[in-house]
Amino acid sequence: MLTYNLPMLRCDVVVVGAGHAGIEAALAAAKLGAETLCVTLRLDRVGHLPCNCSIGGPAKGHLAREIDALGGRMGIAADLATTHIRRVGTGKGPAVQTVRVHVCKDLYPALQLTALQAQTGLGLMEGEVSDLSVGARDLLLEVRTQSGTEQIVARAAVLTTGTFLNGVCHVGDRQVAAGRHGEPAVANLSARLAQLGFRLRRFKTGTTPRVRLSSIDFDATEEMPSEPEVGPISYLHDAVPVQRPLLSCHRTATNARTHAIIGANLNRSALFGGRIQGIGPRYCPSIEDKVVRFAGKESHPIFLERETWDGESVYVQGFSSSLPEEVQIEALRTVAGLERCEVLRAGYAAEYDMADPRQLDHSLMSRAVPGLFLAGQINGTSGYEEAAAQGLVAGINAARYAQGAPPIALERETSFLGVLIDDLVTKGVEDPYRMLTSRAEHRLVLRHDNADERLTPIAREIGLCSEERWARFRTKQDAIQRTKEALQSLFVHPHQAPQLEAEGLAPVSQSTSLFALLQRPGVGLERLCALARRLGVLFDPPQDQAVREQVELAGKYAGYIDLQRRSIEAVRRLAEMPIPQTLRFDEVAGLSIEGREKLRAARPRNVAEASRVSGVRPSDVALLIGYLRGRRG
Repeated sequence: MLTYNLPMLRCDVVVVGAGHAGIEAALAAAKLGAETLCVTLRLDRVGHLPCNCSIGGPAKGHLAREIDALGGRMGIAADLATTHIRRVGTGKGPAVQTVRVHVCKDLYPALQLTALQAQTGLGLMEGEVSDLSVGARDLLLEVRTQSGTEQIVARAAVLTTGTFLNGVCHVGDRQVAAGRHGEPAVANLSARLAQLGFRLRRFKTGTTPRVRLSSIDFDATEEMPSEPEVGPISYLHDAVPVQRPLLSCHRTATNARTHAIIGANLNRSALFGGRIQGIGPRYCPSIEDKVVRFAGKESHPIFLERETWDGESVYVQGFSSSLPEEVQIEALRTVAGLERCEVLRAGYAAEYDMADPRQLDHSLMSRAVPGLFLAGQINGTSGYEEAAAQGLVAGINAARYAQGAPPIALERETSFLGVLIDDLVTKGVEDPYRMLTSRAEHRLVLRHDNADERLTPIAREIGLCSEERWARFRTKQDAIQRTKEALQSLFVHPHQAPQLEAEGLAPVSQSTSLFALLQRPGVGLERLCALARRLGVLFDPPQDQAVREQVELAGKYAGYIDLQRRSIEAVRRLAEMPIPQTLRFDEVAGLSIEGREKLRAARPRNVAEASRVSGVRPSDVALLIGYLRGRRG
């Protein structure tokens, strides 16, 4: 770790905050050769998990894999700290399936702090950034520390402030100025951002009660054992690398008595009592919100998640609340298994300032303040994975900006990461943004299993791919290619109907490759190997489970994947029609009034981005294409 003793500190990149976004931003910038300083309120809270202990899950698991494939840190630390693991989305197709893990909330932050301390070219400082000003070529940040005030001059800065900007925590009618439980809010930075021209809004998030492990009757709940066979998050690991036994999660549910208690006390909830003005997450509502919005539902699922291997704290997933503590306790004790539960900490709601992400370009740099990047909840997102993904991209681009290199911009056709950033900067957010698989038009080619194929070459090109990662990647890709070529070169013919029928397969009407047979329901590599043996053909399937999975999916969904790739090419052709940043949309005859307003605010780089701006009609896009073609001609 670098030591600074000067009254004026100078670096290439300064990262403000060391949560999930800040960690990725700081590590990426330093790995790319930028002298980097990370300023955070408390070093003992680096990588803290203030809400649940989960990483991954529907769509979020895709992001975690992509962060890892692009050279990020989240997946490595999650694997080393995993206490519970399951595959999710198993009732749906491969585009949706992914991994969700619980991590030890003591070990995960410790691993992340160790990584920061070990990174060459990265310094850490405890303090509060209280001011930010713009110089001729640099940004000037003022930091309050225990020993006084320091000034930092940086070529680029990444703000990853989480829920700390004017943060207020609510439990019932109690309000505390705090960024999260036990930590002070940041009071001055919001006002400074507003002076710099940022449009700020209030958002709200929440967390659930924690209950004592020894006070839970697990016999009254449904056990959900770990599934270690689903594999790790990081491509650097062959299996989940933890040395301790994996834990189970347990499921229970609310009931009519629970709902009655909550309904009778809605006026005491900070949310329904009118004390919260911020907009809450649509896809992760509080238990009060669920009872009101889904009044016809008899119950809501509750998951009991152990936060550490040895501790007593259990996270009550599905019971986020801002009710008074005594009401939370009363309601919890109506739930099967929690009748005698002891609450270690009540749930609470947190309000905070966020900045409209439409003020950023696709590198996550401010359009108004060159060199200033924003990542994480300050951009209106929710979730550790969404924050880490933005932090990684912002850190990469901050380093490249400081070094005079062009930014990288991940397209939505190549990654969930690209979908996330494109949605933020072109559409904006009306409530805390959560990644969903349905947000990706081409999700069949953006699967959990092939994130390395899509993004590791980019990591290699920009300098974030280690030699170990590249060697593993090449070995895997070579094995996939060899296996596909072998299956494509082996054929079954109509006269071999008896051998096909012996394997439970319908005959073919023409010569068909084994690879094409993978498209049939229930046909995998094992059955194809049996068929090859019966035909007297030698074919040994790969032993690597990841290779087998990708080969099977490539064969089974070949037709659909080909359709999506053709669709992607059509989008790319639109993307090749750039929109000059100097274009005045009033010049485009026939554009709707709303279309003009939205396009002026979004400043899309090309027609493909313009077509995705909320409020822009297909007719607007057609008129814009015609105008650009005429202008180009």
